Amino acid sequence: MSVEGEALRGRPERDGDPGSRLRRIFPKLTVKQHEVLRFVSENRTSKEIAYELGISESAVNQRIEAVRGRAGSPPRAELARAYRQYLQDLEEACKPVPDKIPQVPDRDAVPQSRRQDGPAEELSLADAVTFTLTPPWQGERIGRVVPEVLDGPHAGLSRTAAMIVIAGGMLLVAMIGLGVVEALSDLI
Repeated sequence: MSVEGEALRGRPERDGDPGSRLRRIFPKLTVKQHEVLRFVSENRTSKEIAYELGISESAVNQRIEAVRGRAGSPPRAELARAYRQYLQDLEEACKPVPDKIPQVPDRDAVPQSRRQDGPAEELSLADAVTFTLTPPWQGERIGRVVPEVLDGPHAGLSRTAAMIVIAGGMLLVAMIGLGVVEALSDLI
């Protein structure tokens, strides 16, 4: 028997209640059927349930009909009411209120000397300790990525000149390429 079935086993059965038979079959349902019934209990349509779960509307209807078939084909509204009552009973059964909390000792169980904080001198901290962390890559020597010409005292001027030379080279290559294309077009 599932956890829900064990939790509800001690609950009084309501014989005159037509939903009592439904509540007896709920613990035996699959996770997917419970998932759909949770939305049915919120009075959602099959289309809304399908959208929320990311499944087809026919899959939702199949799950609902499987539950209704096991329960003797009650109307959908009765199924929703019974599932709401089942969830409420399950919540009540899973949250018993104990008379005494076992983790908390009685007030007299703790000695008087331990109830109060000790003097501040007993709790003083030692001198502060300084930690120095060095990342592992800091000790590595890597060759220069940027040439010295572009990284000296006149770095801005050197880099600007390099960009102009590169742009001029690209322009020259483009002009040569257009000349070749023009020459080929004249041949054809």
